[in-house]
Amino acid sequence: MKSFEDFSQKELEEEAFSLITSGQMFLAHDFARKGFEKFPKNVRLQEAYALVLLKTGATQEAKDLVQPLLGNVIEDGAVNVAKLQESTFVKGGDSAALAGIGHIFKEAWHHSRTCQDLDIARELYRASFEKEKNTAIGMNAAWLSWLTGNEEPAKALTEEVLKVLPQMGLKATFPQLIDLAEGQLLLGRVEEACRIYEEAVKQKLDSYVPIVTERQQLLFLREAGFRIPEEALSVLKPPAIAVFTGYMIDAPHLPVPIFPPELEEPVKQAIQEQLDEVDVTIGYTSAACGADLLFIEALLKRGGEVNLILPFAIEDFIQTNVRHAGPRWEKRFGRALKNARTVNISAEDRYLGHDMLFRFSNTVMHGAAVMRGQFLTSDPHLIAVWDSTMQSLPGGPSDFIDGWTNIKTLHLVDLVDIRPPRELSTEAEEQLNEVKAFSSYTRRYDPLVSRAPDRVIKMMMFSDLSGYSKLQDEHIPAFLDFLDKLQIAMSEIDLPIESINTWGDAVFAIGNTASVIAEFGLRYCDIVEALGSKYPEFPFPIRARISLHAGPVYEAEDPFIKKKNYYGGHINRAARLEPVTTVGQVYATQQFVSVFHVEQNGFRYECEQKGIRFRDQYITEHVGFVQLAKSFGSQEVYHLRRK
Repeated sequence: MKSFEDFSQKELEEEAFSLITSGQMFLAHDFARKGFEKFPKNVRLQEAYALVLLKTGATQEAKDLVQPLLGNVIEDGAVNVAKLQESTFVKGGDSAALAGIGHIFKEAWHHSRTCQDLDIARELYRASFEKEKNTAIGMNAAWLSWLTGNEEPAKALTEEVLKVLPQMGLKATFPQLIDLAEGQLLLGRVEEACRIYEEAVKQKLDSYVPIVTERQQLLFLREAGFRIPEEALSVLKPPAIAVFTGYMIDAPHLPVPIFPPELEEPVKQAIQEQLDEVDVTIGYTSAACGADLLFIEALLKRGGEVNLILPFAIEDFIQTNVRHAGPRWEKRFGRALKNARTVNISAEDRYLGHDMLFRFSNTVMHGAAVMRGQFLTSDPHLIAVWDSTMQSLPGGPSDFIDGWTNIKTLHLVDLVDIRPPRELSTEAEEQLNEVKAFSSYTRRYDPLVSRAPDRVIKMMMFSDLSGYSKLQDEHIPAFLDFLDKLQIAMSEIDLPIESINTWGDAVFAIGNTASVIAEFGLRYCDIVEALGSKYPEFPFPIRARISLHAGPVYEAEDPFIKKKNYYGGHINRAARLEPVTTVGQVYATQQFVSVFHVEQNGFRYECEQKGIRFRDQYITEHVGFVQLAKSFGSQEVYHLRRK
């Protein structure tokens, strides 16, 4: 990559927005900030910088950044329309930038839910459309008018948009057809809107993203109270997502066959049939020899996207889950890694004989698919190659099936139906019972696997107080009073926290569920925000940085304090995320957020089964990959906040 100094203004704009689109928010932040400092009059770089601030949770800072561009157009939190018409943006020919600034206020409204932000966005979009006649901007202005209760102006604006658009036919592009369909919807012409949507999806598109984007728009409008016909949503079909779990090819020393090599072809055929039935486009799986790799190869053959999540260090995984099947399977494993869209490791540790790492990896995989499904508005399916005669033990297919709540999206391939009937002697029956008593995977038969003290999966929170190290001696009495009030407020948080420790201004909490630790972290953040500004003695308000993580840790009694404590690399990972978290925000790792979404999805399904409406209370926004403190590597990070 060339030096920052060698980029032109146009290249800086393109690179900043490219980084934002790819989710690399921390890199985008650096790039947009430096670009804006170098070219302070470049509105696009200012817009990119503001977008990054929004995505990382700094809503007010984003608005403060772009508002000066409008000069005196905003008065008392509202747009002065007369002054806007006289502004250089409208008169000077730069009205396209108005839509960019309007987008900032529209996105800010998603965070703040204040009507002022929505009103400002509406007026900026409308002024931009009147000058540029861009139909997408026009429909944005129309919907924003509808959202703010101005139904008749919204319809009038829609009529103006429709006059600009080409009518149905070969000349209309996909985006134009979408604008045309939305216009018909807003005017109440449902049948015509659905017909146009059908015409739009017939166009050959390079990806499913435009269809999903429009589907998201319709679902958002439905949530806001607009009547969206089911026919339109069914036309805009999202891609199907499948999570996969299955058995490995039997190890040579397995006393009784579960998945013998001769079943490869019939199992492959059964997997292909399931892929066809669900019409899978996106897959999440591990990459063990046997069923996993057969699923990967079949999905790639049909042009699908493969996402791999491995349970621990790759070399250990090859040793325990691939190598026993021979070189042919090792080569197939290598091809799977090469052709996968993403390869992640749920816990970058040694195996050490702990099967709970497989269960944790399954949960992370499940959560990743749920999050992808929420973005694509598509519920994930589980396809499982299992053996109905085997016990449900940690990490196996039966274990995964047991944790899958929605039986409507469960698809099973039972090896019992494929494998020839067993005719077993008494000795063989005893051997089969021995196999059933072990993990349903054959990996435990590997004598090379070492055994170590057990690890447990825990959810972790680290937090410190921003600016504590800069306090002077004269501030300490006030700080001690602050800590006293903080402790009292925290003691009133009624949540089942497993363990909590403090070191100076730092707080370290451990819990068994992601939902509990997420709520604890958010409440702690709120308490510090409320208390930190009440001390005029401090040179600046005291604020918190909070990081959340999930992973395997060792649980043992601390020999010094004689209390339960926790040890391991994942404790360090949680601690190294905290210093790079945005002040006043709660950041969480991809592992934590995956577990969190599995739990929330379970709560949602339970409520649906009982006929109770489930209310989503939280939002997790992708921030991107961040370099952790003290050279601890990079980590995929999300911003956790309340709705």
